Amino acid sequence: MDLDILWKVIAGSKAYGLDLPTSDTDIRGIYLQSNDRLLGFGYKEQTNDKKNDIVYYELNRFIKLLIQNNPNIIENLFVPENKILTYDKRLTPLYENRHKFLTKKIKNTFGGYAVSQIKKARGLNKKIVNPVDKIKQSPLDFCYIYDKQDGYMMLAKQWLKKNNKKQEFCGLAELPNGIQQYKLYYDYLAEEKNDNPRYKDIDSYGFKGLIKENSDELRHSNIPKGHHLEAFLYYNLDGYSSYCKQYKEYWEWVEKRNPHRYNDNAKHGKGYDGKNLMHCVRMLEMAIKVAYTGDVQIVPPNREFLLSIRRGEQEYDEILQLVKNREEELNKAFESSPLPESVDLEMAENIILEIRKS
Repeated sequence: MDLDILWKVIAGSKAYGLDLPTSDTDIRGIYLQSNDRLLGFGYKEQTNDKKNDIVYYELNRFIKLLIQNNPNIIENLFVPENKILTYDKRLTPLYENRHKFLTKKIKNTFGGYAVSQIKKARGLNKKIVNPVDKIKQSPLDFCYIYDKQDGYMMLAKQWLKKNNKKQEFCGLAELPNGIQQYKLYYDYLAEEKNDNPRYKDIDSYGFKGLIKENSDELRHSNIPKGHHLEAFLYYNLDGYSSYCKQYKEYWEWVEKRNPHRYNDNAKHGKGYDGKNLMHCVRMLEMAIKVAYTGDVQIVPPNREFLLSIRRGEQEYDEILQLVKNREEELNKAFESSPLPESVDLEMAENIILEIRKS
């Protein structure tokens, strides 16, 4: 689709002056669709490439997001002049009135974004410090057996090894009134039949073993009355379910992670996502200045300090404490800020109409 581009800028790290040699070039912009497309089925409110490095917003969509004080949209309009690639004069009514779209909502939109960055940084910290083995564990790794002889609980795998038993010859029966607790029996005939071909015609009890392949469930067997009870088994189902979630999240992250960014984080060895934490601090400090000045300063004055966070030169706990202090300052700044509570919708609508009529 051919776009009627009104506005095109370099955004992201390169707009902030916080980019690295490996940083991508993010492009953002505004385009205008005809009234026929706007009113008909051909309207498209946003378009982007596969990696979202290039994103354009239709004018109506852009201003709706601007009214909500979306951080990326606000920053889009306040990039330094040397980052503006296309400026169509039809956009003048919006550009010259961009400060009128700054409201106290920024406290939540910028602050909320910063908090989400903290969560991402913590999440990555866990992933870097606690990698998950590629070989996935099975329910058997979360089973524990009470050893009657020694009188204590041990991992089922340890118990099987200690007693020279195989899980496929075990049989389980639920323990009455026990949650994920079972009585464990053993089919010695099946084991003998398996180990010695001479006994292949011996009828065994047909126990199903402990685990069911590709399932979170243990296997239940029909236990003959009077069969010898070997032990009691407990299955930590909640623990296994949590592990499966962690396994899935970790390996999805490995598949999707930016290799350059990950290598940078792994190289500094501090166990945190430097880029996320850097932008967290940047967003909070930008929001505080908006509250005090009514203006958006895209290029931060403490550029070197922020880059030191990105490079992993600051301690993780100290950064989190700094972020906490900035959040407190943010709350105080917006309590006394002269910014309006919300955008004047009539003013916003008039800007849209003026641009479209032009």
